[in-house]
Amino acid sequence: MSANETTKLDSNGGPIFRRPDLSHEEFATAWHRHGQLCTPWCLNSGVWEYIQIHMPSPSTSKGNPESTSTSEAADETIESKARRILEQADGVAIMRRYQVPADEGKQYFESVILADERRFLHDESGAGAKRAYSALSASVASARNSKQLLQYAQSTEYYAIKALHVDVWREMALRMGGVEYVKIRDGKDVGGGAIWDEWKRVEKEKEEAKIRA
Repeated sequence: MSANETTKLDSNGGPIFRRPDLSHEEFATAWHRHGQLCTPWCLNSGVWEYIQIHMPSPSTSKGNPESTSTSEAADETIESKARRILEQADGVAIMRRYQVPADEGKQYFESVILADERRFLHDESGAGAKRAYSALSASVASARNSKQLLQYAQSTEYYAIKALHVDVWREMALRMGGVEYVKIRDGKDVGGGAIWDEWKRVEKEKEEAKIRA
């Protein structure tokens, strides 16, 4: 679809975390493939921009979780809390989407996209997380070092933390060494490698269901 002045463009996103049984490299590979699976849905569901920011591996770039300085750990500004979360995150997902009827893609989203998320994302991370979206809460404010932040991050879903706009997450992630991969821009596939087989299968099943009905 094309941009227009009458349809609202929503921006969503934030840090995401990998399944604990996957390495950072396995997560990165799975997330890239996930982007290819998402592309058909994006192109049919009003998505104007979809960006993946892959953070450096925590094991190789973050150092000892206990090494946070006392002054940094005591810094309770929103930015300092967000920075400590990003130090433990594996990536930042950003999606801008127009508010358009998306019934046509609902079945694909639920049966393919959400199912694929669970193959590489922590149970409480991503659009299909077990817990509802949360803000930076008192639980984060009470975490005084990186180890506590990691424990909190692993028990809380961060896909859409409302305390910060997605552009703030993006800027911070890039400053911290994140690498940006644009999958969708201006409503077009710029990432390449879109996987259409599953989309066609779901659409065929829908048509067959209509005929049977």
